[in-house]
Amino acid sequence: MLSGPVCLPMLRHQLYLSSLALFCAASPLLAQTWGDGPAPRQVAAPASDIESGLLRLPEPAAGAVRSRAALFELEWTADGAGGWRSEAALPVAPGPLALALQAHGAGGMEIELAVRGRRLLHGRGGAVRSDQVLSPEAGGEEVQRWDVGLRRGGEARVTVRFAAAPEPPRARLVVRDHQELTAAAFIDSHELVVGRPFALAAQVEWNHSGVGVEPPVPVVDRAWAEVAGPTGSTRLRLADDGLSGDGAAGDGRFGVLLPAEMSGDFTARVELAGTQGGTRFLRTTRVTFTVDEPAVVLTGGVQSEVLDARRLRLDLDAVMLGDPRRLQVSAEVWAHDASGAARPMTWLSRIDAPRADARQAGHWNLSLWLDAGWFSHAGLRPPLELRNVRVQDPDHLGVLARAEMLPVPTGALPPLAGRGLVAPESLFGVTANASAPPTPTTAVLISPILPNPGLVLSHGYCASGNPFPTSDFSAPLFVFQDTSQNRSHDQFARRIANQASAYTSFGVVAHSQGGNAALHLLTYYQSPLDRAEGPRRIQSVGSPYQGTPLASLGFFACGVNNNLTTGGGPVWLAGIPSWARAEVYYHTTEEGGFFACQLLTALLLANPEDGTTERSRGQLPGAQNEGHVSGWCHTVLMADPPQCEDGGRNSVMDALAAR
Repeated sequence: MLSGPVCLPMLRHQLYLSSLALFCAASPLLAQTWGDGPAPRQVAAPASDIESGLLRLPEPAAGAVRSRAALFELEWTADGAGGWRSEAALPVAPGPLALALQAHGAGGMEIELAVRGRRLLHGRGGAVRSDQVLSPEAGGEEVQRWDVGLRRGGEARVTVRFAAAPEPPRARLVVRDHQELTAAAFIDSHELVVGRPFALAAQVEWNHSGVGVEPPVPVVDRAWAEVAGPTGSTRLRLADDGLSGDGAAGDGRFGVLLPAEMSGDFTARVELAGTQGGTRFLRTTRVTFTVDEPAVVLTGGVQSEVLDARRLRLDLDAVMLGDPRRLQVSAEVWAHDASGAARPMTWLSRIDAPRADARQAGHWNLSLWLDAGWFSHAGLRPPLELRNVRVQDPDHLGVLARAEMLPVPTGALPPLAGRGLVAPESLFGVTANASAPPTPTTAVLISPILPNPGLVLSHGYCASGNPFPTSDFSAPLFVFQDTSQNRSHDQFARRIANQASAYTSFGVVAHSQGGNAALHLLTYYQSPLDRAEGPRRIQSVGSPYQGTPLASLGFFACGVNNNLTTGGGPVWLAGIPSWARAEVYYHTTEEGGFFACQLLTALLLANPEDGTTERSRGQLPGAQNEGHVSGWCHTVLMADPPQCEDGGRNSVMDALAAR
């Protein structure tokens, strides 16, 4: 007979295998759908997440895209000598001025700056030139930047010449003068569906640089937007008349009502020009947005069905206006206390395909599963109401349908409803019962699966490869690879799960968008990430949890990503409960010298920043902030080493990673 010290570890191992086998047998949906992607989780959150506003969609103005400069997409004309020429004109203020050109071959282009006809640069007036070659993630382009001090302001003209090329490259010019002014623009609605009204709004703001007394409010006298989409572009005038989606007349906010028939992906380049303190200014910014075709209509009906001893399925009745597709449905569940007052009980969300309604031809069910343990946990009772219901596209995050309140008809409840206290961890979080599909009454033991824990290293948006030195991390190690791609957080998350599916459990160390994707995976899907054991399930470096202006301003090499914009990032965060955020440990960095990680984007981003992610937008409220350090930039070929190559930080993340 084996002795006790030997038998106990073996017994624990057998119990682990038995519980794992039971888990797989009791989760048929997970086994059936894993080849196509991870099974959806029924997300649940406590009432405190509702009461704090954590899960409410932000005001659209909060996601405005801000720019402290004037941006130009250069238009080239042949100069008659085998080369190309482009010009941009704008007013500039006296004082420090920076201009930067980004393009393939920018280092060989000739830039001329003239202010009031006086030529500058090229050894005049102390002008300083700096050059940089960008990383593959930034398109591998070159940047030529000039910094010069202007004794006087006025109308400036920038001329760019490019020789010896059959076709000129795409080129972007950024000019920033000394005036502390910012252009901010946003779309005023989250419901961007053909036929529904919405507007583009914009205003000029101060940079909030800490000056005790701000100068007089700048006066905007010219506001335009160049809106480009699938069928071409049009130039629209923005008005401050109180009738154009601009707020009150004369309040300094300008707007324009956009055509109701718009459909597809759009960009709007906004120009705001005016006078401040007797000096002319020009600021531009760029908003990107997607207008969806009508896809779903909520009829207002809700049906409930008892699934098992603890689960009540709530079916929201809907009519699909096109081919059924995966949707994200979210709702606050309200019940009533002993005095009959309605109070929030839980928040539910799920990404899944709709189910055809067998009771009504042509109707579909958008389903949420309510754990009856919430009745005991919250001390509430029926009747139930669903409030702030929203149906979103899981990729571009636009709201396709919404309802303020949907009553749930009184009906049967699961037998365990209101019976005994229920531990919170069984209601929400990665181990919540509500995260699993309805279980069969009997479980059939399947072949045991040997424990196989690992650590996943994930790159970010449009990456050319793994940014982490694998030698800094201990095996077993899996390097996620999806190079040079533009993925939504949802697409990214499902790819992580699919590629790492050989592990029975894994933790994640991620860079940039990889951190967002790992958090999305943990929130919305069942995966081996749920079963990781150790101090830190998700660790990230340089992740833009609240977006980055660069995603809208046109400086992402693989194209626009709605999830990474300053508008889309907060909308995505409005679907991430507190329990999921608490699983994330994140790091931010900045350049450690006196200049910038990236010569051009430094003219657009707010300090401190790492060349891509501003420190302020790299924050994840409710998560574990592991600190901010200088001397590290976002990626390769920047002013300082890439943040993922900090061996000291990597060693700590490896030691504390859950697996």
